[in-house]
Amino acid sequence: MKVCKNRCVFCFIDQLPRDMRKSLYVKDDDYRYSFLFGNFITLSNLKEEDWQKILGMRLSPLYISVHCIDPAIRIKMLRNTRAGNIASDLQRLKDAGIKVHTQIVLCPGINDGRVLEDTILKLSKYYPSVYSIGIVPVGLTGHRDKLPDIRSFTMNESREIIKITDNFQKVFRRQFGRGIVYLADEFFITANNEFPDASYYDDYCQVENGIGLSRILLDDFTCLESSLPVQIEDNEVYIITGMLGISILSRAADRLNKIRGLSVRIVPVENQFFDGNVTVTGLLTGKDIINTLKDNYMGKKVILPDIVLKDGQDVLLDDISLKQIIDSTKADIRVAACDAESLIKCILE
Repeated sequence: MKVCKNRCVFCFIDQLPRDMRKSLYVKDDDYRYSFLFGNFITLSNLKEEDWQKILGMRLSPLYISVHCIDPAIRIKMLRNTRAGNIASDLQRLKDAGIKVHTQIVLCPGINDGRVLEDTILKLSKYYPSVYSIGIVPVGLTGHRDKLPDIRSFTMNESREIIKITDNFQKVFRRQFGRGIVYLADEFFITANNEFPDASYYDDYCQVENGIGLSRILLDDFTCLESSLPVQIEDNEVYIITGMLGISILSRAADRLNKIRGLSVRIVPVENQFFDGNVTVTGLLTGKDIINTLKDNYMGKKVILPDIVLKDGQDVLLDDISLKQIIDSTKADIRVAACDAESLIKCILE
């Protein structure tokens, strides 16, 4: 594996608690994983032989963490002098006809505001090679000892970011026929804004980056509403979610609770393990779920989203297994995929 040579000021791995499994501390920055699995890479660790393999084998698309286009600011963010070559690297990929999905991890006071506008504008010059620009807020845990001071975005700042990107989308749709730049769901939740409609996300090309997941869930749920029963046998269900998912799942729960005999309740789990502003469901741990459920849900049907489990295994980030959660809480825990159809099926079965 080609590992990361950067020391990014916002690196999430540097913010992990101690004593987790060793594989979680590996900082991959491998162009092969980018092509195969959609992992975001920085291009700052490539040798010429790597470039020749990328270009010769036409590895497309690639997923590139840009963060900003200004060389000095990118070097400062990644703390790697080779990070300043991003413009020439993107040009090289464009000349080779390689499609690129880019990512900006946005940090207040560092690469937002005018820096963000400059980055979006300059990235658009590489279209159609740069096919999308995904913007996600910096993730901050409570384990940032000896790391640079970075804070979360406020409601008003999130609204300003939405305004900036909406203006660019209007320009790009006239110019290219697609929006190109897309914001992560967190910005709309923090801003207390409604999610954009499906047309905003075009082909949902950055959905794996958490961009458009909420809209997909809500729209799919709406499509399935007509198939919901009017009444069922008495059924009490509890859905586990991270704090970020409360507003989305509550809408589905409100509709499901109109079915006679069905009671659906949301069980939000605060992430004590990572602390900080980590609120996404996918980073919940077994310990926090156990501490939330305790013995209050003994024998009750509790739905656990499969996104909290290691791929292909019944184990969570802190190595606590699904069986341990069941044994500790005595809850009737069912695992459901994170889509509307699977959730409804799991609730009604």
